[in-house]
Amino acid sequence: MPGSMPYLVDKGPYFSVIESLLSDPVTRAQALVDLRGGVPIADLVGFDSASLAGDGRTEADRKQHLNEDWFGFGGGDMFWAGYEGNPELILREGMTRAIEVSLDVEHGAAAPTADEVAAGRHWPIDLFWICQGPWFQCWVLWRAAEQGEGHVTLVITTPAARGFPLTSKITRPVDATQPPYTAPDYAHPPETRSPPSRPSLGQGMWVIGHEDYVRKIFMSTVRTRFGEIQIPELGWSAVDPTTIECVSPAEWEGGVLDDPRRYEAPAP
Repeated sequence: MPGSMPYLVDKGPYFSVIESLLSDPVTRAQALVDLRGGVPIADLVGFDSASLAGDGRTEADRKQHLNEDWFGFGGGDMFWAGYEGNPELILREGMTRAIEVSLDVEHGAAAPTADEVAAGRHWPIDLFWICQGPWFQCWVLWRAAEQGEGHVTLVITTPAARGFPLTSKITRPVDATQPPYTAPDYAHPPETRSPPSRPSLGQGMWVIGHEDYVRKIFMSTVRTRFGEIQIPELGWSAVDPTTIECVSPAEWEGGVLDDPRRYEAPAP
């Protein structure tokens, strides 16, 4: 749901807002009730947040984007190239099960009341979007820690989005003829993002790897273990395999802020 999404793993402003909204356990329990009751997902994910004003969209625009581009509602042409399925149903089930795990609720059992939430388990939920996969899927991961603490992660994997191709280059700009990249929250290396006096980041997402790759034909005269000659294949080759880069993506390209974006109720 973010902007240009050139990276394989995204969080960005929209998922940051959803995380913030679900960070309140009582709101999370109500979201569970609403998801089970069929309330549109677009009405549950904080698209009215004042902190999203910088995206140039209205609340209605954001809802339309999710409903048409992600779900294919209203006859819209879904983003996902070469894919047929029901993303809305998959995402609804993924969100439901992530909340159930976070609140220690048996699948399908009654959602806890406010008092039960206060007295029970309410692990935080992280959301990540992995693009360029073959299918639309949700993955719920969790980990228990000491003294009853724990953490839940919801990973959404989607096929490639039309019009937003993945780029193999992890530093910016992609095109050397473009002007210098000036996104304020972009950092290469990421250590420059925080003053030295700050011991740790409140939140972060880094991409680490070779800076760029090129497509090439791989050929081999080595036979397979069955004695067959290997067929030439197209693959990725690192431009410079001797160096490693560490980049903190800008938020509007799927990264996260050091101080996580929070849900802010719109002005009355």
